[in-house]
Parts: sequence; C-alpha cells; structure tokens
Amino acid sequence: MLLLYRGEIFDANFFYHAGIDLDHCFLLIDNNKKILFTLKMNESLARDSFDGEVVVLDDPLATLKPYIKNKTVFVDEKKLTYNIAAGLKRFCKIKNHSAELLKQRAVKKSDEVSKIHRAVKSTKEILASLDLKAAKTELDLKKQLLVASAEHGLEPAFDPIVSTDASTAYPHYTGGKRKLGSVVLIDFGVRYQHYCSDITRCFILDGDRKKKKQYETLKNICHTIIDELPNLKIGKNIATFTEKQMKKAGFPKMLHSIGHGVGLDIHELPKLNSCSKDKITNTTFAIEPAFYLKSYGMRYEETVYLKGNKSRIL
Repeated sequence: MLLLYRGEIFDANFFYHAGIDLDHCFLLIDNNKKILFTLKMNESLARDSFDGEVVVLDDPLATLKPYIKNKTVFVDEKKLTYNIAAGLKRFCKIKNHSAELLKQRAVKKSDEVSKIHRAVKSTKEILASLDLKAAKTELDLKKQLLVASAEHGLEPAFDPIVSTDASTAYPHYTGGKRKLGSVVLIDFGVRYQHYCSDITRCFILDGDRKKKKQYETLKNICHTIIDELPNLKIGKNIATFTEKQMKKAGFPKMLHSIGHGVGLDIHELPKLNSCSKDKITNTTFAIEPAFYLKSYGMRYEETVYLKGNKSRIL
C-alpha cells in the first residue's frame, strides 16, 4: 500500500502515480486500486480528471484512518510534514519508499520521452529566437527567455542562468545586470506537461578565435560522449570517459558532474558522477561538459535519451 502527499508545490512522485496535479491531496494505491483524497474546493476537478475513486477530505488523518489503520504503508518521507508523519504513525506503520520511487521514475516510458523531446524542441526554438544584438545586459536576455516561454504557453523548468565574461566562471551564477561582453552562457529549459528540458549554449559575441575553438572542442566532446553512451552502461563510466576526454583536450577538471537525470524533476536519477552505479539504459539525462577559468567559463549541454544500445539527442 502506497500513500503519497502533494502539498503546496508540485511533487513529481505524486503526479507520476496520480496522473493529475492537485494541491493538498493524498493518493492511496492499494494493489491496482487508486483513491484520491482531495479538498472540497478541488472535488469537481478531481472527479473530472482522476481515473479512480475520489474522497473529499475534511480532517485528513480522520479521513485516511479507516483505509490504512493497522496496515503497513509505504510513503515518501521527504514530502510528508512532521505533523502528518507523526499522525499516521499513531494508527499505521509507515515505511520510507523515497529511493524506490526515484528508481521507478528513472526508466522512461515512450510518452514521457515524447514530452521531454517536446520540451527540448521548444527550448531550442526559444534559444534560436533570442535577439542578442538588442540585449545589453544579462537581465535583458533573461527577460527575453521568460517572455518567449510565456508566448509558447510554457514555464521555465528552473530559473534561467544567463552569464557573461567573468560571471560564466560560476557554474550556477544567479544572474545580474552585467553588460554583455565577449562570452555569454545561457543554461535554460522549459516544462511541457510537467516534463523538463535542460540545454546550455555559449555565444562568442566578439568573434574571439581562441574562445570559438574552445567552444567547438567542448561541443565535440559532448557529442563524443553521447556516441559512446551505449558502451558505458552506468553513471561512473560516463564520468571516467569524460575525464579522459577533457584531459586530452587540455581542459581543467570539471567542477561538477558530467550530467544528471532529467524528467519530471530537473535533477533526478540516474546520477552520472564518479561513484554512480546507476544504469543509464532507457533513461533520459543531460550531458554537460564544461570548463571554468578565472576570467570565464564555458558549458555545452544536451538532453539525451539512451534506448537499448542507441543514444539520441532529444
């Protein structure tokens, strides 16, 4: 028996199993039976959208108690409030199922891959539409990204990273009003039906040949890794292969992992670091080789799907 809770903000595990996104709801799954416990204000929407039984919540714990009393219930403890968890423990045994839920979502179904592909396609269209000549500052470009997302009927998958020159040396730069200089780095993605994309591109605005060559080399490394994915099998193998490619190109050691899983969350399984034994077959993930110097940095990122022994850029 699985019990999931969706509070104020979107919860990937809840949506994955419920098929809908409603705030302050509980989802109970017992074998193949699904019951959605929802607030009165969401009852009509729940009955129209949810494929299963709908029960209106008054007092959450009192409403749930008859369904789970004296039973073992698997939960995502990370998403339960202290009060809810303590209340449940008074009449049922709860077991944390967080790790198993993440593993289940790592392997993507065909419709999930299609949605991620749609998100990637829109992301690349938005990046291609940017007017770099009209933009004077990092903030100007960020505004363009946000407006274009809204015009596509989408929302950003995360707060876009727009950096220039010295700011590009910080992998997770939070943005500012710095005037655009020689190098501009944009790390951006959108959500399509809750599924994310993650793409990074750099633009060399002054035509600097050295920087252009560095960026082209970084792009080639990304594609080399993607071509090799069917032979790498698990996360740590990707990390090892990447380290060799970066060293061969003369780039410094990366400050972050080579990538991460992408799906309903912008960062999910599989992990792609030097310790990861996560399998990568039939998963979607970002590959983002990068280097960071004192005066500037660069990153090139694609969202990728590995199906069986064939990898493809989404």
